[in-house]
Amino acid sequence: MTAPRRILYLSPTAQLGGAEHSLLDLAAGLDRRRDEPRLLCLGEGPLLAAAARRGVAAEHAVAPAAFARTSLRGDRTGAVPLLAGVVQAAPTFAAVRRAARRVRPTLVHSNGNKTHLLSVPLALGGVPLVWHVRDFLRDRGPERALVRLAGRFAGAVIANSTAVAAHLERLGARPGLVRAIPNGIDLTRFTADGPRADLRAAFGWAPAARVVGMVGVLARWKGQEVFLRAVGELVARRRDLRFVVVGGELYTTRGHGDFERHLRDLSRALGLDGTVAFTGHRDDMPEILRALDVVVHASVEPEPFGRVIAEAMACERPIVWARGGGADEIVGPGGLTALGVPGGDVAGLAAAIERAVSERERMRSWVDEGHRRVVERFDVREHVARVQELYAQVARSRR
Repeated sequence: MTAPRRILYLSPTAQLGGAEHSLLDLAAGLDRRRDEPRLLCLGEGPLLAAAARRGVAAEHAVAPAAFARTSLRGDRTGAVPLLAGVVQAAPTFAAVRRAARRVRPTLVHSNGNKTHLLSVPLALGGVPLVWHVRDFLRDRGPERALVRLAGRFAGAVIANSTAVAAHLERLGARPGLVRAIPNGIDLTRFTADGPRADLRAAFGWAPAARVVGMVGVLARWKGQEVFLRAVGELVARRRDLRFVVVGGELYTTRGHGDFERHLRDLSRALGLDGTVAFTGHRDDMPEILRALDVVVHASVEPEPFGRVIAEAMACERPIVWARGGGADEIVGPGGLTALGVPGGDVAGLAAAIERAVSERERMRSWVDEGHRRVVERFDVREHVARVQELYAQVARSRR
């Protein structure tokens, strides 16, 4: 019997946002007869313990602050600080090489821009690389240089949506390099049946209160500010509704920090005390989603995938969503498009939320359509199978 391939996963963070949950679902879901996972994270955080609980051996490497804070999104790092961060990361490059010598991977799977760079020396040593791109890279010099590196050193690039794949090709990815493999959802966890988070009791609301929630990491491009302003338009005519903002500021890259305080200040300025609550970061996401009457996605930039949309659909929750990018692919062309709005459209978002809570006779059809679509197209088992087949192809091509 052939020994399983050893897959070394590289994560640029040990926090647990959507990209990390998707990576962990993949690593933990591997058919161990074919592939054996090992995870290396930059820095310490909850991803390490979560991996251990799911049977994935994990360790961390220290990354200097200058490198950890570099970002190609939001508050972008300038060219000089970006170069300085990479230079200061020399010990991290060495740590990754040491980990690779211990694991002796058949293949390395990188989950973010920083680890894409850190994986290049491994490719020079003959280890096949798979890069996973879960974001829309800007059309600028550093990003195009990264795409050129992928063309030279990666055996394949996985994009988490067709929209991201097409964007990478526009940035110059060579033909055949990029494979669109959408994220998968664990349909044994994200179900309509099961316990619900007791949000109403936690915030002193009536047990029968109807609760609308926005779920996601707190970041300006995710649109929490738009959500609060939409709530500000709604409360005068829908005093029966309550609203929650679910999520925390997880990352240490430039552009993160103090956004939660800004949102709380905005909520007070809009007179929403008692109507809007903030939960902070939560790990019980299925329970949170089941507790909501309507789930809101409000990104002001095109969403690379839109994991919370698929999770809400799996839990049979109505979803109001911002159009663009991978979100369009999750929702599809059916009836759920009725609850789609342009990103950043405050009035449109308020109207869609009101429609979702008002049209109860249509809500069941929206819920059924969403659930059916996520089961047919976004089962994590199908995602894992497609990635494992890609591993086999990349490994064969390097023999």
